[in-house]
Amino acid sequence: MMDLKIFQRKFKVSLFSMMVFAFFLLVAMISLYVVRDKILENSHIMGRELAAHFAVKDTARLKGQEMLLRSAAQSMARMQQMKPDMSDAELESALLHFTEYMQRNAEVARFDMCAVINGRLVGGRSSEQKVDVHSLRWYQAALQNNNEVAYTNLYQYGKSNERVLTMAVRFGAADVLAMNVYPERLNVLLVDNQLPQHSYYYLCDPNGNIMFTINDRDMTIEAQQPYVDKLFEEIRRGDSDKVQYITDYEGEKRCVYYTVSNTGWISIVTIPYADLLGDYKSLMYWFVLTLAIFLLLVGGLALRERSLNKQVEEFVEVTRVMSRSFLAVFRVNYVTNRYYMVKAENIGFDPGAEGDYDELLQQLVGYVEPEAAEEFAETFSRTNIKELVERNINDFGGEFRQRLGKGYKWVNVRLMRDELLKPDEAIFFYREVDEEKQKELEHMQVTEHALRVARENVKSRNMFFSAMSHDMRAPLNGIIGMAELAELHKDDCGMVRDYIKKIRSSGEQLLTLINDILDMARLDNAKVEHVQETFSLAKVAGDIGDVFAAQAELEQKYFEQQLLLDENELVSGDLQGLQQILNNILSNAVKYTQAQGRISFLVRKELGDGRRRPQYTFIVKDTGCGMSEKFLEKIFNPFERDSRFGVPKVVGTGLGMTIVKSLVERLEGTIHITSRVDEGTCVIISLPFNVAKNAGETKHVQPKLKDFAGCRVLVAEDNDINMEIISELLTMNGLEVLPAADGRAAVELFKQSEPGSISMVLMDMQMPELNGCEAAQAIRRLERADAQSVPILALTGNDEPDAVEAAMAAGMNDYMIKPLKMKLLAQKMGEYLSH
Repeated sequence: MMDLKIFQRKFKVSLFSMMVFAFFLLVAMISLYVVRDKILENSHIMGRELAAHFAVKDTARLKGQEMLLRSAAQSMARMQQMKPDMSDAELESALLHFTEYMQRNAEVARFDMCAVINGRLVGGRSSEQKVDVHSLRWYQAALQNNNEVAYTNLYQYGKSNERVLTMAVRFGAADVLAMNVYPERLNVLLVDNQLPQHSYYYLCDPNGNIMFTINDRDMTIEAQQPYVDKLFEEIRRGDSDKVQYITDYEGEKRCVYYTVSNTGWISIVTIPYADLLGDYKSLMYWFVLTLAIFLLLVGGLALRERSLNKQVEEFVEVTRVMSRSFLAVFRVNYVTNRYYMVKAENIGFDPGAEGDYDELLQQLVGYVEPEAAEEFAETFSRTNIKELVERNINDFGGEFRQRLGKGYKWVNVRLMRDELLKPDEAIFFYREVDEEKQKELEHMQVTEHALRVARENVKSRNMFFSAMSHDMRAPLNGIIGMAELAELHKDDCGMVRDYIKKIRSSGEQLLTLINDILDMARLDNAKVEHVQETFSLAKVAGDIGDVFAAQAELEQKYFEQQLLLDENELVSGDLQGLQQILNNILSNAVKYTQAQGRISFLVRKELGDGRRRPQYTFIVKDTGCGMSEKFLEKIFNPFERDSRFGVPKVVGTGLGMTIVKSLVERLEGTIHITSRVDEGTCVIISLPFNVAKNAGETKHVQPKLKDFAGCRVLVAEDNDINMEIISELLTMNGLEVLPAADGRAAVELFKQSEPGSISMVLMDMQMPELNGCEAAQAIRRLERADAQSVPILALTGNDEPDAVEAAMAAGMNDYMIKPLKMKLLAQKMGEYLSH
C-alpha cells in the first residue's frame, strides 16, 4: 500500500512534470513562431522605410536642381519682361550664361539646357533642326504642371539613343525652360546610399525604366531591365500593403519593397529572404541545444532547488532596485562595514567579490579624478552615510569624472536605501552619464553664447539708437529751424532761397542716413541682388570723380583724377554696387580732408595675370586727418567712429565702410586701407569685371522732362505734399497733371478719360481705398485699348525684391524710388513714350 501511494505520488509528480515540460515546449514553439513573424515584420518595416528613405533622400538631392532651374526660369522671365523682343542669339547667350552658372552650383555634372520661347525652341542640340515644340513631351508636361517643375519619363535621344530625362518649368504664359539630365550622372547624387549586404536597389521612372541601380552584379542596365520588368509585374499584381517576393537570376528568393516619390519615380529595394531570417535560424539551433541541455539539467537543478532558493530570493531583492544600465552595483551594510559586489564593469573588480567597505572606498577613490577624490571619499564615507540615514535621506550621491578605460568619463554615483533591503543595508551603484553630461555642458555653452550674443545685440541696438537719435536730430532740427526762419523772412527772397537751399541740404543728409540703414539691413538679410549691366567703366568713374571734384573745389580742396582706361571699352558687372562703393570712399576722402588738402583718384586696368576676368584697381588717397591704428582695426564694424580728439565731426551712421566691405566681398573683390594720423589715408580696391565690347563712337542723348511737354500724366498719390511737389515739377515742364488722391479715384479718372489721352500713370504703392497694385490691376482689366498699353510706373519707398515683383505681377511696367528724381523720370518717359 505504501509503495502504491509512493508510486501514485511519483506518478502525479511525473505527470505534473511532463505537463509542465509539454507546456514549456508548446510555449517555446509558439514563441519561436511569434519571434519568426516578428523578425519578418520588423524586416519588412525596415525594407519599406529603407525604400522610402532612399526615395526621400534622392528626391531631396534633386530639389537643389529644381531650385536652380526655377531661379534660371525667373531670371529668364525678368529678361523677357525687360526686353520682350530678344533675338535667338541673345536668348542663346542667356541660356549659355544660365548653364555655366548652374554647372558651377549644381551637383549633377553633365546636363544641357534648352527653352521654348515665343513658340521657338532655343538652345540644346535640337535647336539645329526645326522642331514642332508641341510634340515635345517635356514642353507639354511643363504647361500642364503650371509653375511646378515637371519630369519626363526616361527616353532615348539622338542618333546614339542616349538615355535622358528632362526637368522643365514654365515661366510666362507659354514659355518653358528645360534641363536634360543623363541618368548615368545620377551616380554623383546617389553614390552614398548604403544598402544591407547582398541587397539590390533600383531607381526607376514611372514606366519602370532603370535610371540608377546599386548591386554587386556585373551586368549592364539593359541586361537587368527584364528583372526589373518582372518586379513591376509582381508589384502591380500584388497588394501594395503586403510584402512581395520574387526569385532572382540565381534562384534566390527575395523580399521586394518599393515606394513612389512625388516626382513619380519608383524606389525599389530587394533583400534576400534568407538574410532576413538569418538570426531566426541561429535562434532555432540554440533552442534545440538549450532544450537538450535543459533536459539534462532538470534533474540536477531540482536537487539544488532548496539550497538555491535563499540565494535566489536575495538576488531578486537586489535586481528589483538594480538597472542593467549600471556599470557597477554593490550591496553595502554600513553598520557591519561589509560589502558584496553584485556587478562591476571597467573598474577593476571581479564579480562576486566581498569584503571591508572602507577598503572598497579607498580603491574606488583611486579611480576618481584627483580634483574630486577628497569630495568623493567624504560623500560616501560610513560616517556621512549614517548621518544621512538619521536625517531620513534615502537617496543621495553626485556626478564625478572617473577613469574608465584610457580616459576619464562622467559617472553618476549614488547610495540608495529601500524597504526591500535589510534595515542596515543600501545599494551603492555607478552609472555612466558621460554623453548626457557632455550634452548638458554643450547646452550650457550654447546658453552662455546666446546670452553673450543677446548682450552684444542689446549693446549694438543701444549704440544704433544713440547714433541715430544724434545724427537724425541734426538734419531734422535744420529742416524745422530753416523753415521757421523762411516763414519769418518771407518777404526777403534772397534769405528765403538760402533757407530753402539749407533745408534741401539737411533733407539730403537725412536721406543718406536712411539709405545707409536700409542698405545695411538688406546686406544683413542677404537680400541684395546684383543686376549685371553693360557700361563704360571710364565714363562711370569719370562722372563720379567729376561730382566730387566740384564739391572739393567749393570747399577749397585739390582733387586730382587719373583714369588709365580705354574709353571705348565696355564691361559687364554690378553698376549700382560699383557706384555705391566709389561714392562712399570718395565722400569720406573729401569729408575728412581739410581746406587746401589734396585728394587723388586713380583707376587702372591691371595687366593679364592668367585670371579668368580682368582686374580693375581703384586707388583713393587723401591728406586728411587719417586714422589711428586702433580704429583702423575695427573700421569695418557697424556704428564705429574714430572718437579721438581732432577728428572732424561729420554726419553719418558709421555704416558706410561696413557696407563698402560687404559690397566688395559680394563682387569678389578685395579692399585694403592704410592710414596715419594727421598724414592721410589710402584706400585700394580691386574688382573683377567681364569685358563686353567696344563702345564705338555712338553717343546717346539723355531726354529732359520738358521734351515731353503737352503729355498728360495721371498721378495717384495720397500724400498732399508729395502730390503738390510732383504736380508742380511736371507742370513747370509743360506736362498736364491729372491728380488722384487714392487708388479708386485713379481708376475712375482713367475710365472717364478719352482713350489714348493719358500718356503715363505714376502710381503710389501705399494708398487708401485701393493700393497701387490693386489700382494697376483694375486699370489693366478695363475693356479699352489703351488700358493694356498705357505705361504704369510704381512710386515706392521700398525697393525690396518682393515689393518690386509684386508691382510687376500687378501689371506695372517699371518702378521708381522716392523721393522722385526728375532726371530719372525723364529717362523712363523716354523709354516708354518714344515708341
